[in-house]
Amino acid sequence: MKTKKGLSLAELLISVFVLSIGILSVLLFYTNTIASVQYARDMTLATTHGEYLLEEIQTRSSLANITATDWVAWSEAAGLNTLPSESIDVDFADTTANPLDITTTINWVRNERESSISLTTHITK
Repeated sequence: MKTKKGLSLAELLISVFVLSIGILSVLLFYTNTIASVQYARDMTLATTHGEYLLEEIQTRSSLANITATDWVAWSEAAGLNTLPSESIDVDFADTTANPLDITTTINWVRNERESSISLTTHITK
Protein backbone atom coordinates (compact mmCIF):
# COMPACT_ATOMS: atom_id res chain seq x y z
CA MET A 1 0.00 0.00 0.00
CA LYS A 2 1.26 3.43 -0.99
CA THR A 3 1.11 6.27 1.57
CA LYS A 4 0.29 9.77 0.40
CA LYS A 5 2.76 12.52 1.36
CA GLY A 6 2.30 16.29 0.90
CA LEU A 7 -0.45 18.29 -0.75
CA SER A 8 -1.77 18.11 -4.25
CA LEU A 9 -1.84 21.24 -6.39
CA ALA A 10 -5.64 21.49 -6.09
CA GLU A 11 -5.51 21.32 -2.29
CA LEU A 12 -2.83 24.00 -2.23
CA LEU A 13 -4.82 26.32 -4.52
CA ILE A 14 -7.98 25.92 -2.45
CA SER A 15 -6.15 26.66 0.80
CA VAL A 16 -4.49 29.76 -0.72
CA PHE A 17 -7.92 30.94 -1.98
CA VAL A 18 -9.55 30.49 1.44
CA LEU A 19 -6.64 32.24 3.15
CA SER A 20 -6.77 35.19 0.72
CA ILE A 21 -10.55 35.60 1.27
CA GLY A 22 -9.91 35.73 5.02
CA ILE A 23 -7.13 38.31 4.67
CA LEU A 24 -9.23 40.49 2.33
CA SER A 25 -12.15 40.38 4.77
CA VAL A 26 -9.94 41.61 7.59
CA LEU A 27 -8.54 44.42 5.41
CA LEU A 28 -12.04 45.51 4.33
CA PHE A 29 -13.17 45.53 7.97
CA TYR A 30 -10.10 47.60 8.89
CA THR A 31 -10.68 50.23 6.18
CA ASN A 32 -14.39 50.51 7.07
CA THR A 33 -13.46 50.95 10.71
CA ILE A 34 -11.02 53.76 9.86
CA ALA A 35 -13.71 55.55 7.83
CA SER A 36 -16.24 55.16 10.65
CA VAL A 37 -13.82 56.52 13.24
CA GLN A 38 -13.05 59.53 11.02
CA TYR A 39 -16.77 60.24 10.54
CA ALA A 40 -17.40 59.95 14.30
CA ARG A 41 -14.50 62.35 14.96
CA ASP A 42 -15.92 64.83 12.44
CA MET A 43 -19.40 64.61 14.01
CA THR A 44 -17.95 65.19 17.47
CA LEU A 45 -15.92 68.17 16.27
CA ALA A 46 -18.90 69.68 14.41
CA THR A 47 -21.11 69.24 17.48
CA THR A 48 -18.45 70.89 19.63
CA HIS A 49 -18.29 73.85 17.23
CA GLY A 50 -22.07 74.23 17.29
CA GLU A 51 -22.22 74.02 21.08
CA TYR A 52 -19.39 76.54 21.44
CA LEU A 53 -21.23 78.94 19.14
CA LEU A 54 -24.53 78.52 21.01
CA GLU A 55 -22.78 79.09 24.34
CA GLU A 56 -21.30 82.33 22.98
CA ILE A 57 -24.75 83.38 21.79
CA GLN A 58 -26.14 82.79 25.30
CA THR A 59 -23.54 85.12 26.82
CA ARG A 60 -24.85 88.11 24.84
CA SER A 61 -26.80 90.66 26.85
CA SER A 62 -29.85 91.11 24.63
CA LEU A 63 -31.75 89.48 21.80
CA ALA A 64 -30.99 92.50 19.60
CA ASN A 65 -27.28 91.98 20.22
CA ILE A 66 -27.64 88.31 19.27
CA THR A 67 -29.43 89.00 15.99
CA ALA A 68 -27.13 91.90 15.05
CA THR A 69 -23.92 89.85 15.35
CA ASP A 70 -22.38 88.30 12.23
CA TRP A 71 -21.97 84.78 13.63
CA VAL A 72 -20.33 83.37 10.50
CA ALA A 73 -17.53 85.95 10.75
CA TRP A 74 -17.35 85.43 14.51
CA SER A 75 -16.93 81.66 14.11
CA GLU A 76 -14.16 82.15 11.54
CA ALA A 77 -12.38 84.60 13.85
CA ALA A 78 -12.73 82.13 16.73
CA GLY A 79 -11.07 79.40 14.63
CA LEU A 80 -14.08 77.11 14.48
CA ASN A 81 -13.58 76.20 10.82
CA THR A 82 -11.20 73.27 11.30
CA LEU A 83 -13.11 70.56 9.40
CA PRO A 84 -12.49 70.26 5.65
CA SER A 85 -14.63 72.77 3.72
CA GLU A 86 -16.49 73.60 6.94
CA SER A 87 -19.17 76.26 6.89
CA ILE A 88 -21.27 77.47 9.79
CA ASP A 89 -24.69 79.05 9.40
CA VAL A 90 -26.89 80.63 12.09
CA ASP A 91 -30.59 81.13 11.37
CA PHE A 92 -33.21 82.95 13.42
CA ALA A 93 -36.83 81.89 12.83
CA ASP A 94 -38.14 85.35 13.77
CA THR A 95 -35.68 88.04 14.85
CA THR A 96 -38.36 89.89 16.83
CA ALA A 97 -39.68 86.89 18.77
CA ASN A 98 -39.09 86.26 22.46
CA PRO A 99 -38.00 83.50 23.00
CA LEU A 100 -35.69 83.59 20.01
CA ASP A 101 -35.47 80.32 18.02
CA ILE A 102 -31.89 79.77 16.86
CA THR A 103 -30.67 77.01 14.54
CA THR A 104 -26.95 76.49 14.03
CA THR A 105 -25.94 74.33 11.06
CA ILE A 106 -22.42 73.05 10.51
CA ASN A 107 -21.59 71.63 7.05
CA TRP A 108 -18.38 69.97 5.91
CA VAL A 109 -17.03 67.75 3.12
CA ARG A 110 -14.58 64.88 3.58
CA ASN A 111 -13.65 62.44 0.82
CA GLU A 112 -16.36 63.87 -1.45
CA ARG A 113 -19.00 63.10 1.21
CA GLU A 114 -21.10 66.04 2.36
CA SER A 115 -22.14 66.00 6.01
CA SER A 116 -24.01 68.39 8.27
CA ILE A 117 -25.36 68.71 11.76
CA SER A 118 -27.94 71.16 13.11
CA LEU A 119 -28.42 72.32 16.67
CA THR A 120 -31.51 74.27 17.74
CA THR A 121 -32.20 76.23 20.91
CA HIS A 122 -34.55 78.85 22.31
CA ILE A 123 -33.17 81.89 24.13
CA THR A 124 -35.12 84.46 26.08
CA LYS A 125 -33.77 87.62 27.67
